[in-house]
Amino acid sequence: MKKLIVIGSVIIVLALIIFFVAGYFLGNVPVASKLLGTNKPKDLGVVISIDNAYSGLQDMKCPLTPQGVEDIVKNPKSYTTVKTSLTSDEASSMLALGDIPGFPLRMTQIKFGANGSAQVSGVINTEDLIQALQQGGASGEIVDKVMGYVKNAKYLNYYADGNLSIKNNQISGHLNSVKIGNINIPGDIITSIEPGIVSAVSSGLVKQGYNIRSLTISEGKVDLDIDRPLGSVQNWLKFVQYQ
Repeated sequence: MKKLIVIGSVIIVLALIIFFVAGYFLGNVPVASKLLGTNKPKDLGVVISIDNAYSGLQDMKCPLTPQGVEDIVKNPKSYTTVKTSLTSDEASSMLALGDIPGFPLRMTQIKFGANGSAQVSGVINTEDLIQALQQGGASGEIVDKVMGYVKNAKYLNYYADGNLSIKNNQISGHLNSVKIGNINIPGDIITSIEPGIVSAVSSGLVKQGYNIRSLTISEGKVDLDIDRPLGSVQNWLKFVQYQ
């Protein structure tokens, strides 16, 4: 799970919860392959663009020029401590275009709503899902079951909505619904495994060097106050502009 956690934006917490739910469901419930669906993911109305990605990276204090990289080397704290806000368009563009190694969710859209609510949609790369589940501690039996159901589908669409907030590294919230392909995951499955997943994700973030003082979602944006490991900058160096 290290590759999933060591990233520049803790918005990924919600996405992590979703793919674990998906992996658990696909690994424990018989699924007809035709139900996995091939239609494009649900459009949440966010604007994914290079400009929005760069705007989000700037808000997150990620280096965008060689001089910016040098400044971080001289003063690591200028990167590791960040208090900022990201819009739905910025967060979605960073995740959709960032191409984070080993991360199984692609073309991710995140729409922030009122009172901590959020919607997420995108595509699961099933080949990366194997590695992600293994790194997340899933048993070999579960991984084999998952891949047995999705072996003929390289990509699966997903959608979820719920509520999320973080205070002093403690994650609060719940998923209202999760849909994988054309399958609505039963609420009792989500309810039964959600606490364990949230606990594992929270613990993993702390172990990897994240200190999340607060993450608060409101209409159209998320407010962040965090410390992050210096090594997380490597995932965003591809955006450095050399002129």
